[in-house]
Amino acid sequence: MIKRVAIADLRVGMFIHDLDCGWLDHPFVSNQLYVKDERAIRKLISTGLDHVYIDTERGHDVETAVEASVVDAALQLELETVAEANQATVSPVTSENERLRAKTLLYDATLQMRRIMEAVRSGRPLELHSLEPLIERMIQSAFSNPHAITSIARLKLRDEYTFMHSVSVAALLVTFARELDLPYSEIQGLVLGGLLHDIGKALVPLTVLNKPAALTDLEFAQMKQHVDLGSGLLCQLPGLDPVAIKVMQLHHERVDGSGYPLGLKQDQIDRIGRMAAIVDVYDALTSVRVYKEAWLPNKATKKLLEWSDSHFDRALVLHFARCIGVYPVGSVVALESGMLAIVVDQGNDLLRPLVRVVYNRKQRHFDRMRDIALEDSPTERIVGAVDPAVYGIDIERFL
Repeated sequence: MIKRVAIADLRVGMFIHDLDCGWLDHPFVSNQLYVKDERAIRKLISTGLDHVYIDTERGHDVETAVEASVVDAALQLELETVAEANQATVSPVTSENERLRAKTLLYDATLQMRRIMEAVRSGRPLELHSLEPLIERMIQSAFSNPHAITSIARLKLRDEYTFMHSVSVAALLVTFARELDLPYSEIQGLVLGGLLHDIGKALVPLTVLNKPAALTDLEFAQMKQHVDLGSGLLCQLPGLDPVAIKVMQLHHERVDGSGYPLGLKQDQIDRIGRMAAIVDVYDALTSVRVYKEAWLPNKATKKLLEWSDSHFDRALVLHFARCIGVYPVGSVVALESGMLAIVVDQGNDLLRPLVRVVYNRKQRHFDRMRDIALEDSPTERIVGAVDPAVYGIDIERFL
């Protein structure tokens, strides 16, 4: 049985099923390992982990451990409670034209970021003026309908991750800022910061950046240097928006002090940095990487909520969950009837969005495509999120 256990309750003889953190947040070869001695426990504690998940069928148990299914159910209930309490300002329905404009916009942004990263890598001076009209387009798109730009931003290519991740973080930050009703000038800085937050990675060796396996301690240290390297680059640019610099400098800080490079805690981290940390991790979790497959958006949101016990600002995580939805646009969900559908808009109810039926799970075949507004349906409801890859569902084909 898989159970969650506090790091303080870890014992020799346990088998860790999941370290429950990002690949770049620990120095171990795998997310799974057998705790063979006290030295291993000390190393785990030193990473700043708050808890891990153990497999009691492959190692020792402990009374304080909680079943993973119980943890997941509690997190899902909290998300649904937030959704039910916040139904008044849901965005309007996304038009096909808006979705196409968002796709074009994000394609243009990815090309721009590739050019900028290549300029840094080759030692050429940074020219950021070309980003100004792009930033305005991203803000306009997000304010017109945030779900168009954020759903398209999830569709990344594995070998384009570095560029597309920056664009996705910028898109998510403007949507997040819209939810928090931040001033326009601050939103401009947030978008610029999102685009540039990983600029320092252009100076990290490609063998480290694209390594499809665990990093050595030295490589791990090299990867962490991207924040300081980026800071060195951006702080040389006169007149650069300080909000953008904060996004870049603070996106790896954690509220419990376990982040880097400064190890700041709680309110020592500007709200901008706490927002950037949430968005950066969410996009990484929901993206295909050289060393992992993408998580379902619903799973990633619940994981952020779980990690807010230690790493993230819980109030901000709940705001973020509200703005992207319990089942974000582009999610594949199972309906009570046995049909699978893609969420195409949040509508007026975050728990009962507009969905597009595409697959009959009982009969195992694609079905006649049709839209259902779940808030108006007396018979259909969502019973959970599913992995589209299991059923061969190409999300982009149906959006």
